[in-house]
Amino acid sequence: MGFLDVFKRGRSSVIIGSRQFSMTIAGFGVEVKPKLPAAAAHLADGTLVFGPYNVAAARALGPIKNVLIRPGTPPIGLLAKHAMSESSIVTYSTAQRGTTQLVLGTGMHDYDDVLETVKTAPHNAQWRIITDDHEIVWPATLLLRVDGNLSTRSGYELALDGSMDKVITFHGPYIGERIPRPEQLLSPGQSWGESGSFEGTVKEVKWFTVGHTLDGVASLARYYFVHLDSTAVYLVRAQTTENAAPAMFGAADFVARSLRPRF
Repeated sequence: MGFLDVFKRGRSSVIIGSRQFSMTIAGFGVEVKPKLPAAAAHLADGTLVFGPYNVAAARALGPIKNVLIRPGTPPIGLLAKHAMSESSIVTYSTAQRGTTQLVLGTGMHDYDDVLETVKTAPHNAQWRIITDDHEIVWPATLLLRVDGNLSTRSGYELALDGSMDKVITFHGPYIGERIPRPEQLLSPGQSWGESGSFEGTVKEVKWFTVGHTLDGVASLARYYFVHLDSTAVYLVRAQTTENAAPAMFGAADFVARSLRPRF
């Protein structure tokens, strides 16, 4: 029995709390809810760029709509709308110099097509992804893709530099006998690799790596067992090509170490 067989039983076989999936992005004094489905890039300088989940489909409907969030010091008060003229770029900010601000795409007059809500809140200088049952720190260079499926808890993934085959996915939470055993996650043709552990926010995070070669291309996957409490576990999976493994697994280690419960 391999990875896909385990999750055919349901990615959230045992759910804690509400089944509703929700997502908030918080940091640098602001808190935003993207309109789902959505994608968002976290650039190396800390800037976030929110846009459509399916760029090709969105382009077929007209100009691409996106919102840039430029991080700065936490703003105090409301983010007000600013534009020099009807044709100028629209921004949302406070009057304080150097604070976090939103910048809308060309031709956009508000953020309603991209973001559901925007508000100031006391968040520190890092970007976090917050769902209804957990939160993580969001590393730069990882693209966030959210499919908008509100019936699951695992409705998002993180992709290294926007890749489709170098991704981090989230599965769970699981309790008791529903927690997959490592041998259940080893598919035919895969072999064991490295394993280890490190301190998480709740308990020790255990991880192991498996690999296989298909058509001469080496592929690796690393699984992390991250506790939400003494009994509930999230399974975090990082998939990558061999040459990108150091960057991918470095980011995945950071994400798994930062994952904490929200209930």
